[in-house]
Amino acid sequence: MPLKGLANSSLVEAQGFRKVSDPYGGGEVVVIPAIAPDWAVLHVHECDPGGNAFIDGSRYDDVLLALAAGKVLVTCEKIVGNDRFVESPRRTDFPGFMVDAVVEVPGGARPTSCARLYPYDREFLTAYLQAAADDARYGEFLAARVYGAQKGVSL
Repeated sequence: MPLKGLANSSLVEAQGFRKVSDPYGGGEVVVIPAIAPDWAVLHVHECDPGGNAFIDGSRYDDVLLALAAGKVLVTCEKIVGNDRFVESPRRTDFPGFMVDAVVEVPGGARPTSCARLYPYDREFLTAYLQAAADDARYGEFLAARVYGAQKGVSL
C-alpha cells in the first residue's frame, strides 16, 4: 500500500518499509507490505450456522480484514436460520465460504458498541486506558474488571 505521508518519517527505516518511484506524480512514495493475519475475529449482528454473516451498521474495515486473513471467526449477537440470507442476499456481508467458525456471543462487542443494539461503554474504556499506562495498575484493572467480572468462567 502506498503511503505518501510517511516520506520523511523515521518509521520508514525503523520498519523496513521501501520507497518506490511514484508512477503518477514523480518523486518517491513509501510502500508498506499488506497485512496477512492468521485469523480475523469479527463481531456481527446475525449469522447463520453456515457462516453467512450480516452487520446492521458500518462495516469499517471488517470486510477487508476478513479478505486479508487466513481464517475468519465470526462472533454474533444471534444465530439465525439460513432463510434470512436466502430471502435477502444483500444482507450477506461475509458469505459462509469465507468463514471458518461461528460462535453466538450476545453482547460480544462490549465494551465497544454494536450498532442499534448497545453503545460503547465510555466509563470502562476510559478506565482501561488510564490503567494501561502503568503495568501494576493494568494488572489490577484486569483482575478486577475483566477476570473478576467473569467468576467461574475460564478466559
